Amino acid sequence: MLVPLVAGVALYGWLWSGWAAAFRTEVAGWLPGRTVTVSGFPYRIEATADTPQLSGGSIVVFTASAARAIVNRGPWQPDLTVISSDAPRFSVAVGGVGAATAMRADIAGKTALSSIHVEAGRVARLSTVIEAASGRLGILTPALTADALEVHLREVPGRLPEPWSATLPGRGQAVISAERLRIGGGDALTLAADFAVTGAARLTDFARWADGGTIELRALSLSDAHGEVAGVAATLVPIGRTGMRIAGTITTICPEAVVAAFDGTPPPRALRLRQPLRLAFEATMKAGTDRTMTARLAGDLDNLATRARRGQEPPCPVIRGAR
Repeated sequence: MLVPLVAGVALYGWLWSGWAAAFRTEVAGWLPGRTVTVSGFPYRIEATADTPQLSGGSIVVFTASAARAIVNRGPWQPDLTVISSDAPRFSVAVGGVGAATAMRADIAGKTALSSIHVEAGRVARLSTVIEAASGRLGILTPALTADALEVHLREVPGRLPEPWSATLPGRGQAVISAERLRIGGGDALTLAADFAVTGAARLTDFARWADGGTIELRALSLSDAHGEVAGVAATLVPIGRTGMRIAGTITTICPEAVVAAFDGTPPPRALRLRQPLRLAFEATMKAGTDRTMTARLAGDLDNLATRARRGQEPPCPVIRGAR
């Protein structure tokens, strides 16, 4: 009775060794010059590498590094990869990570856990949770910190553009959330945002995407312990490879804090409005040799002193600090 069991274990061990060797070769290809060790028998295949560094892209360039990374893959799930890392750093920018561009993001953290699900050559889901995150968006925004940052990305199988439609098909989606987010050292807020990316083709060609493509901020909310402070909806349009134009609306019960965030000035400690106020805004960010940002906020801001306030609740938080 033991012979079939021993034979089965030996066969599985032989198969696992083959999968592990192939996985080691694959991970080593991602991380040239790094030593990769594989363990995890019998339930998983786990590759470990110290000081890994990964980069890629031509126009849109990304880099990722960490003090240590562990890459997991189930023997029967070659399309799903899970990566945990210590002291991770991520950068993505149009024109290169050292380029002066408004279209870039730089994020670091204490630890990160990522899962990558690929189906038929497409990113079905890329999810990352970063603990003790810090970073910056563009070159002109203040520093950002958060106790926890979650980013979920997926590629949307798109249709062909229709001549009758003014909006190009959706090509991607991003859902972002953050706990105890501080913008430039402001008060701790909770962030929830949902983005959609439209374009004429897959998001593998920046030039084709920039020709009519947009980033649609379908919903973004900033909240504190007493409820939503501001909600934003907007459209972002690229300007070449270094700039971006944004236009949208802000619905807020703390208009003084929003105005101060746009101006980069300390806000007055005003009470929250009983009824939210809707504001329109537009902004243009340009980088390169001329690093500028212009923003305009419009709305009924002249009679704020006469509006009803929530006297039983704490004053509005500071949305954007001075840093």
